[in-house]
Amino acid sequence: MSRFAVIIAAAGRSTRMGGVKKENIKLGDKTVLELTKDAFEGLGRIVVVGPGGDVEGGERRQDSVCKGLEFLGDDADFVLVHDGARPFVKKDLIERVMDALEKGADAAVPCVRPKDTIRTKDATLDRSKLFAVQTPQGFRLDVLRDAYRKVNADGIEVTDDASAAEYAGYKVDIVEGDYENYKITTPSDIPSEYRLRFGNGYDLHLLTEGRPLMLGCIEVPFEKGLLGHSDADVISHAIADAMLGAAALGDIGKHFPDNAAETEGMSGKEILSKTAGILKSHGFTTLSVDATLIAQKPKVAPYTDKMREAIASAIGIDKSKVSVKATTEEGVGPTGEGLAMAAYATATVKEEYLK
Repeated sequence: MSRFAVIIAAAGRSTRMGGVKKENIKLGDKTVLELTKDAFEGLGRIVVVGPGGDVEGGERRQDSVCKGLEFLGDDADFVLVHDGARPFVKKDLIERVMDALEKGADAAVPCVRPKDTIRTKDATLDRSKLFAVQTPQGFRLDVLRDAYRKVNADGIEVTDDASAAEYAGYKVDIVEGDYENYKITTPSDIPSEYRLRFGNGYDLHLLTEGRPLMLGCIEVPFEKGLLGHSDADVISHAIADAMLGAAALGDIGKHFPDNAAETEGMSGKEILSKTAGILKSHGFTTLSVDATLIAQKPKVAPYTDKMREAIASAIGIDKSKVSVKATTEEGVGPTGEGLAMAAYATATVKEEYLK
């Protein structure tokens, strides 16, 4: 029975990810590297080359793979080399590579046809003859060892393992790749379902005489205002809570306590601005907010456009990404009786990964 081993190269500097180690980024409840390792579970011995792995990486990718080969020893007949930042590789692709090796190939690599037209500076290339190379790239163990021995002896630098095998004179077979088996290189490569986060917020304040009515970062003409330690802007407070919730950074009470001297009289606009800053410092950007005011009166429809503009300015997003609307509770409860106002809000934020 053939013995397979896997070398996972995870020693890159992640410069195009802003220095954030891409293999450590969480996609759901697992890191990129954990998902990558899971794809090869049960296929043979797995050697991770890179920080926290089985062996430290080298200066170049080929140096890292050579360290992995040295660590592996002779504990395999075939070896697969895979990028640590390709977590979406599927079992059937891996099996195609393994099958090609067991049928006698010296080396086998998965490839896909480029979707875009490719050209050099001077000419358009014939796309029908081009392939985009993926991993895992598979080799007879002795082939890959010999290939890197020759490459390193001649001072040749290669960008992938198949190039080393070709340089050493070995034939590389192509197997069908998978467009979903892409490498995470920049933040835009992370699927949106892992980057987007959503939060909800709620706030309620009693109405009282002798205070201005502040809603959505502006003053709305009315006979009463909202009672609170700050300016009691329920719309802004609900939005701030939603933003913090989306980023799992606590709530408005944690960051703007209602018993602190520095928050006394603080405006909703300042709270929103500071909240946006808190999110930014943790690597989040607010994409959109949606707020609903619950109040029997006054009618706020004439003022919602100004609210949207003021809220957008405070958060630092475009006005088109801010929604403000209002509803009544048909005379029911404290808001319906005109004793209080409340607001619900939702926020969508994006994790940037670039610190």
